[in-house]
Amino acid sequence: MKNLYFLFLVFAITQKAAGQQNYCDFEGNKVLSFGLSAGVLDSFALNPNPNGVNGSSRCARYVRDTVVYDIIRLYPNMKLVDVTAYADSSAQSPKIKMKLYTSAPVGTEIQLQLGMKSIDSYPAGTHSSYAGKTTVQNAWEQITFYYYESPVGSTVLPTNIDKIILLFDPLSTSRDTMYFDDLAGPPLINPAGISMIDASPSFKLSQNSPNPAKQNTVISFQLNTSGLVSLELFDMLGNLVSSVLNQEMKAGAHSIPLETGAIPNGIYFYVLKKDEFSQTKRMVVSKNY
Repeated sequence: MKNLYFLFLVFAITQKAAGQQNYCDFEGNKVLSFGLSAGVLDSFALNPNPNGVNGSSRCARYVRDTVVYDIIRLYPNMKLVDVTAYADSSAQSPKIKMKLYTSAPVGTEIQLQLGMKSIDSYPAGTHSSYAGKTTVQNAWEQITFYYYESPVGSTVLPTNIDKIILLFDPLSTSRDTMYFDDLAGPPLINPAGISMIDASPSFKLSQNSPNPAKQNTVISFQLNTSGLVSLELFDMLGNLVSSVLNQEMKAGAHSIPLETGAIPNGIYFYVLKKDEFSQTKRMVVSKNY
């Protein structure tokens, strides 16, 4: 019962404070994998024209196939939070966004679908569909995807989303090139019920190093202000494995060593909390590498 209460409590808190999850910035921040696509995808392409909209050096480059429904499958590492709020056509509903640069003409439609990986068919495997249109050509812009339907015949619940599909210029046979970056939408929820999104502006949690961890690892973070800080390690079921620290700390950079030799192999989540905010990172413990 205690673990169930913990999962419910953390889920409720993260739902209330949830923001947008950047699924991949193509420069090291990645919480998804790419599935099969009809066209040609390069996930480590050079930015064709860095500017104020997208100054990243790397992005994804996609050359469209001539099939009328040309799709890219993206599989988040974890399920998305309940997407009910996104599947709403009101102006107040949260929106999925993406940076785009394309040779396609102004007014080209880009569609996005949220669905379930284990049901790779339409409409059964699609929970909701969204669309946006380009307003510039050969220049970066931020596309906003607006909800337009939940297809009849869908069998996917809003809490079971683990697949994102991008459709570039559907119902056409064009061979246009699309560059895209920083696809952001509903945050991920790991099995412990903890949001994977970095929601706090007051501190920055870094990935532990080394990862995977064998005997030891170091968890680093940057505090913008002084205050009470806690760092805890949980297993995949939400069980507390270790209370790494719980103390007042000064602003600045901190590195906390963690012994992992006695921790069984597996996937864990470490959670940094301060000022009612929390950030979570995934850590792998493996004695076999």
